[in-house]
Amino acid sequence: MTKKEIDDAMQSLRQGLQNLKKVATDFEKTTEGVSRETRRGRAEELKQLKEQFELIKDSAEATDQQKKEAQEVLKAIEKQNKLLKEQYKVTGRITQEFAVTGQKYRDFLMTTAAQYNYAQEIAKVYKGLTKTIGLGSASAKAMEQSFKGALPNVLEMGLKSEDLGRIYETIAEQSGRITPVSKEDAEAIAGVAAGTGMMASDAASMAEKFNLMGISSDKMQENLMETYKSAQAMGLNATKVINTVQKNMGSMQSYSFANGVKGMTEMAKQAVKMRLEVSDVLQMADKFYQPEAAIEAAANLQMLGGDIAQAFGDPFETMYLARNKPEELAKKVGEMTENMMQFNEETGEFDMPAEVRMQLKAAGDQLGINVDKMVEMSRQTSKIKDIKMKFSMTGLDDDVKDNIASLAKYKDGRYVIEHNGQDLGLDEINEGMADEIMKANQSSEDNFRDIAVNTQTMSEMMANFLDSQKARIVGVGVDTYELTTEQMKGSLDQLRDGIQDTTDAWVARGASYINEMFASDTETKSILDNAMTEVGKLGTMLKDKTITSFEDLSEKMDIFSKKLEETPVLGGGGGGGTTMTKAQECTAAGGDWDGTNCYKRGMPQIPANIIALQEGGIVTQPITALIGEGNESEAVLPLSKLDSFMGSQKMEFGNLNISGRIEIVSPNGSATNMDMASLKPQIEKMIINHMNGAFRDGGVPSSKQATDYMG
Repeated sequence: MTKKEIDDAMQSLRQGLQNLKKVATDFEKTTEGVSRETRRGRAEELKQLKEQFELIKDSAEATDQQKKEAQEVLKAIEKQNKLLKEQYKVTGRITQEFAVTGQKYRDFLMTTAAQYNYAQEIAKVYKGLTKTIGLGSASAKAMEQSFKGALPNVLEMGLKSEDLGRIYETIAEQSGRITPVSKEDAEAIAGVAAGTGMMASDAASMAEKFNLMGISSDKMQENLMETYKSAQAMGLNATKVINTVQKNMGSMQSYSFANGVKGMTEMAKQAVKMRLEVSDVLQMADKFYQPEAAIEAAANLQMLGGDIAQAFGDPFETMYLARNKPEELAKKVGEMTENMMQFNEETGEFDMPAEVRMQLKAAGDQLGINVDKMVEMSRQTSKIKDIKMKFSMTGLDDDVKDNIASLAKYKDGRYVIEHNGQDLGLDEINEGMADEIMKANQSSEDNFRDIAVNTQTMSEMMANFLDSQKARIVGVGVDTYELTTEQMKGSLDQLRDGIQDTTDAWVARGASYINEMFASDTETKSILDNAMTEVGKLGTMLKDKTITSFEDLSEKMDIFSKKLEETPVLGGGGGGGTTMTKAQECTAAGGDWDGTNCYKRGMPQIPANIIALQEGGIVTQPITALIGEGNESEAVLPLSKLDSFMGSQKMEFGNLNISGRIEIVSPNGSATNMDMASLKPQIEKMIINHMNGAFRDGGVPSSKQATDYMG
């Protein structure tokens, strides 16, 4: 093998190892599986890599070091390939993910630079909060410690450091003051957010509203967890109930609930259960808040008769509920509608007579609830009552029946409850089964943090746990960023002082430097003064009416322009501070200045911009050129005839003879013969260089032009 072949083979081995490592760390996450063709392809790739190794091992040109490296790389390739094969099995895939997670943890633990970078990303968040909230140094330090203490738990729950930052920021914004947020408070609020899918800022906003009522964050979490589990037992969407509390917490606070927060959460459950909005119930409470309004609404509702009249027959009871127990008022509305629709055994649906819709609309007008919501609520409450009536077990209390009814579904002509994989009829459920059914529908976790962690996938759980441990390493354990910053503070201060002193010196002296430059540059000042004098003269002629027509103005402008052209150019076109007039520029270029134009020296009739060809050149488009201006004869001919010209002509220049071959005779009489073919590369290069120059202002030649040009 040649040296290049050995290098290529080594590169193939290294690249093969990198490819396998990349595939191995993907953990075979595809859900489609790996085809036989893909596996065969990887086997073939490994076979080729082994062949490359054998070539290096048997090569006499390969060094011992190269052979040793090739051996080590091949062993690593075989190991990675074995791991990859194992990943086709679930146990191997999981084992490899565990191993990679452990390796990432080890690498982080042993790399202080990575720890510093991670700590600095965290510091961006809590230092940004210091500015946003406007904390003093002592408050900022307390917030920093709380933030870094809570962060590991927050990350393990699946949130980010930015989410934790929003908790602190929202509480400060909502309260309008610097509110201390302890590590435990932050973790409790983050747990509610992570466990219910709520935004961290929304959870913080709710926590601040609870705080206004004298309820701490951990107590809030307890109340919400109790509501969450009871909602599950009722067969309700527990997360929706918690989000309903959060969404309506502000408006519910403006009403009096005899049972406090428990009454508020109860209203949220009732609203979800009856498919109403909390705002609908609160709006209804407003209708009955004043005695006059309560009496008038009750009188109108009594005229509708039936369950409606019975539910709102006592205006003062209704007013009391509106003022003190809005959640009970919501229940009364549900009871009012539960008999309005009847279940049709033949169709399996609840029928709604036309007069029922009219009643619901009239009642809704008095209660302030849209008729469509009244109809939907009536279907729901009628269904629950119908199911409750079918229970044969007499020992169940009404609340338990309500909860069980919410879980029932209509199947094969009857309502059933799924329990332990079986569909049980309502007449088969006893008191013990009822408790089991409700508990089975509840979360086993006792707090939102555990819900957040246990609802993650295994890969998410491992990644979040790794992040939480990183945060502990750089924040709770060794405060990497703050310690590093403290150690570097002296050097940083010195650097800042040095730069600051230099800047101060420039600020103090910079203006004088510039003034001195203009004061000492009398030539520049004279040039500018002369130019301004000419401008002033032109202005004076316009003012004193020396110029009386456009013709006069045109003539004076021409004179003015010529004088400006004679003004030296500052800086020599951006060079080294020299000044040259146009006449001087012309002379420097080897031309003659006639006051207006620059001509070739000795040939004033030929403008300087005419191309001179005394040094030769290639012309590819029509131009005006100067030829024969040199001290020797020149030839002008099409390039297509160059070969025939050189083959048939004999040109003499001293002792240089050109024919089919080139003969060069030196002064001592010795001769050297060169075949034309040996000069072809140099001639081609010369022509290409000329073409590049000739086409620079006219575009790049096409391949056809270049081919035609080369003959």
